[in-house]
Amino acid sequence: MFEKKDDFTPTMDSQNIETIVGSSVKLKGNLKSDGDININGHVSGDIRTKASVQIGGSANVVASIKAKNVYISGVVQGNVEATDTLQISETGRVYGDIQAGILVVSPGAVFSGKCAMAETKKEVELEPILEVEETQEKEKSAKK
Repeated sequence: MFEKKDDFTPTMDSQNIETIVGSSVKLKGNLKSDGDININGHVSGDIRTKASVQIGGSANVVASIKAKNVYISGVVQGNVEATDTLQISETGRVYGDIQAGILVVSPGAVFSGKCAMAETKKEVELEPILEVEETQEKEKSAKK
């Protein structure tokens, strides 16, 4: 029924990666970018981008993350907000609250926190209930 994938391959385009934090790098501070961010080292702070964030298997992140897409294979301690897709691989561990439009959690992944799914915006035409109730009340008053 479920197939185990041998490797975790997010849909980030390697040509659009603007920032790479290598596996031996320890960074304390905030990252803010318009492009993709790939983290394989240790980051402490806040991470913000209009594009995607990939947390590699060797990464240890103590930060809040806000991005369009977030792919997690390492450890994240902090809240994660993905306006589009949040994907946690079988080696990924998230300790904090998450919010996403689409959430993908692979078997074996660890998640401890609260989850909120952002509702996709669809225009739905609803009949105004108040007008119906007001019309019924007027009809009742007229009959008296």
